[in-house]
Amino acid sequence: MRNYLTYLLKMDEVKFKSKVGPGDTLYFHLTLEQPIRRGIVVVRGQAYVGQKLATEGVITALITKDK
Repeated sequence: MRNYLTYLLKMDEVKFKSKVGPGDTLYFHLTLEQPIRRGIVVVRGQAYVGQKLATEGVITALITKDK
């Protein structure tokens, strides 16, 4: 998504399962929870380091065009 900016607005139900250190690569798996309305998106996601779950939660974000 070129020419778009994403601003994180809110994080709910966040659980940190394991430590993430410098040099670790996070892989995100996100699923849309609600239809996108006025640029606001709500996703449920998990972040993995390799095959190990590092964190999970619900994220609300605003997506806007870059000027």
